[in-house]
Amino acid sequence: MVNYQNDLKEKRFSVFVCPRLERTSHTHDFLELVYVQKGEAVHIWDKNVIEIKSGDYFVIDYQSVHSYRSKSKEFEIINCLFMPEFIDASLVNCRSFQNVIRNYQIYFGDEVFSPGFSMNVYRDESKEIKNLLDSAIKEFETQAPGYLQVIRSKLIEILVLTMRKNYSEQKKSPITGGLGKIIEYINSEYMNNITLGTICRNFGYSFSYLSAKFKQETGSTFTGFLQKTRIEQSMRLLAHTDLSIDEIAQRVGYHDIKSFYAQFKKIADTTPAKFRKSVYLN
Repeated sequence: MVNYQNDLKEKRFSVFVCPRLERTSHTHDFLELVYVQKGEAVHIWDKNVIEIKSGDYFVIDYQSVHSYRSKSKEFEIINCLFMPEFIDASLVNCRSFQNVIRNYQIYFGDEVFSPGFSMNVYRDESKEIKNLLDSAIKEFETQAPGYLQVIRSKLIEILVLTMRKNYSEQKKSPITGGLGKIIEYINSEYMNNITLGTICRNFGYSFSYLSAKFKQETGSTFTGFLQKTRIEQSMRLLAHTDLSIDEIAQRVGYHDIKSFYAQFKKIADTTPAKFRKSVYLN
């Protein structure tokens, strides 16, 4: 029997085939990519009733309440469970699929985030997602040298292909707002002295409109979003480089080291040194 809890604790990842007829309502502290391999069922997902069948797949966020009611004799799913930091250490505090997709390795732009994005069900007509999951299961079972790196690349490919599907759907309808281009701008200029006022002038928005739009679309103020972006980038540098903490603070836009430490503690709930040490230990 698969002990996914140990796998998640040790590897931040687990994948396995799971036959199930009924499953009572539950939540979990990880992201769950579910692929329906056989049969049909009703998926009750945060009080929404969704019909699912073979070839459908979706990603369930942290703490989403969901359950299954089988509609066929055989109902079998592939469960791909992962902590966001399995993809990149800087995602250690991420708790949603949408925020994972905003990671620098996957980011498509905010135009992919349609209303109800977090509860999308995707069709795998070409079986490319199924093939990637089957390959990930084989890697996970054989555990050849470098298997986690191979699985990580396959998981990123699945997410990118999924965003391609969402992007294609969004291109069929007018895109409102324009926040995607602004977030792309922030992601490329976060290390510089950018302000909401500067962005308003550059993109032709009023301060009050863009301030409200930012809060509505991201759940954060512009300043909060900028600080979070800088700290996430600093976490990536802490995890993947040998640069000193002072150098990293400078690179992500902090010229006051005390301010960097305060923001890092506030957002990551740890210190830069402890974060780097935890990455090396894992």
